[in-house]
Amino acid sequence: MFYVMFRFLFWILLLVIFLLLIKKLHINHKFRWTAITFMITLVLTTIVYLFPIENAFMTFSSPQSAYRYNHFGYVNLVINGKQTDFVVASNGDTDLYSIVPKTKEGWKIGMGSDTRIISQTITDGIVIYVYQYKNSDDYYIIISNTNEGPLKISDSCDSKFISSNKTSSAVNKDYYTYYAYINNFNAMYEVIINDKVVEIS
Repeated sequence: MFYVMFRFLFWILLLVIFLLLIKKLHINHKFRWTAITFMITLVLTTIVYLFPIENAFMTFSSPQSAYRYNHFGYVNLVINGKQTDFVVASNGDTDLYSIVPKTKEGWKIGMGSDTRIISQTITDGIVIYVYQYKNSDDYYIIISNTNEGPLKISDSCDSKFISSNKTSSAVNKDYYTYYAYINNFNAMYEVIINDKVVEIS
């Protein structure tokens, strides 16, 4: 994951530069200044970690490559939105999600802090999440069935749902998850699951 590697090298480089300055300038109380230097470089590196400065000069050729720059895991599928794409990945048995912003030139680095869960609904063993990227009009829905078997799903926005399934080796059963980009999410949004209407607020 190049994102973390870059920031680690940035911290090492800053630390070396400051320590060389302390040595060259013959500063008194070197231990105290070394400790201060360590803290300053740590703070600066933390700031750089929280904000993807690469977005100012880097563009990726695909949402998969943008995702892999700052995430672990294997990309299983991509849900296309207007301003962003929703990446579904996995690392072992763990599912990972990320929203990746896109421009006319390509894709940028998406941060977890830019993604909001705006709705969570649980009904009859079915868990529903709605995600939003920053304050954009891009919304994505995830519907996870904790019961065995597939579901029949549609919504009030005529969204295109994509399914994935995992087989539990412990009980030899298939569990399904559904993903979709919501084109016009609003207060009247509804999901129809096996002919049952579920209001999402």
